[in-house]
Amino acid sequence: MKRTLFSLAVAALVASCGGKVLSVEVGDKMPAFDMTATATSQSLLGRPSLVVFFATWCPGCQAELPYVQQLYEKYGESGKMAIVAFAREQTSADVDTLWQQQAFTFPAYADPGRKIYSLFAEKIIPRCYLFDGSGKLAYKSEGYSPEQVTELFEAVEQMLSR
Repeated sequence: MKRTLFSLAVAALVASCGGKVLSVEVGDKMPAFDMTATATSQSLLGRPSLVVFFATWCPGCQAELPYVQQLYEKYGESGKMAIVAFAREQTSADVDTLWQQQAFTFPAYADPGRKIYSLFAEKIIPRCYLFDGSGKLAYKSEGYSPEQVTELFEAVEQMLSR
């Protein structure tokens, strides 16, 4: 009986200590990742970078991605900032289909096994991470709301006006 109570107490202690959810927070450095030759954390350094996580089936993601496209057209195409998106638990075919349907032009990559996503978070999409040129996180959003889109645009404008 004492052994069983001791085992239960240890199990409860371990469970309570392991409760922190992984999440990159404002002020943190960008996690190191290497998806392809052109989609690496190293390739994003030296200019502001927006890293986006989404899924093709996600309504909030579908609402947010057109705004990411707007940012790409305004700043990404000119090289003022880097923008890259990762499709959590999606295939390249899933991404290609959505990109063709929506005429998105910013770079996006399938992340079927959460290889990249797991470096940033454990749950919740969409997610946007705005890093400065040194790779320090300046702004992040989780989920979708019009207010968050406004905040993201303001954060980008502020960062690029420095």
